[in-house]
Amino acid sequence: MSNGSRYLEVIYCDDIREEVGNKFSYMGVYSGELTVPIAPVLLPKLCVVAKVITDIANPFERLEVRIVMIKGDDETEILSTGPIPFPADLPRQHDDSTRLMAQMTFMLSPFQINGETTLRVKAITESEELSGTTALRIRIVPPLSSPTIQ
Repeated sequence: MSNGSRYLEVIYCDDIREEVGNKFSYMGVYSGELTVPIAPVLLPKLCVVAKVITDIANPFERLEVRIVMIKGDDETEILSTGPIPFPADLPRQHDDSTRLMAQMTFMLSPFQINGETTLRVKAITESEELSGTTALRIRIVPPLSSPTIQ
């Protein structure tokens, strides 16, 4: 649950490439759903970008980011940053900054898909748990069989 001044943005993609000029390119961005024709299947890589944002007047005292897999009522943590320490005097990037952002990238390589499930990113702070704006639903969608021509 978020108090409105803090939120978590998440991008799921096939690859993250660092470009010249401290830029990043996200390749194969998923818009909420990843489909595979069969399971189990092993993807070479699945990348997750998590941006945890807060008002500059309300900096994080504690932060931990977790990636969880959800199937029905079962939730399994597959990766965690552990507690991330934050100095009390984080520098502002610009004089008119109004928000602080902690950005993390994760590469799950390889990534095993055993069946239909959902991936979600959560951020646990000193006062709340934020859920990512987007979950990634993983579905098994067998290819349509081609009609037999006789």
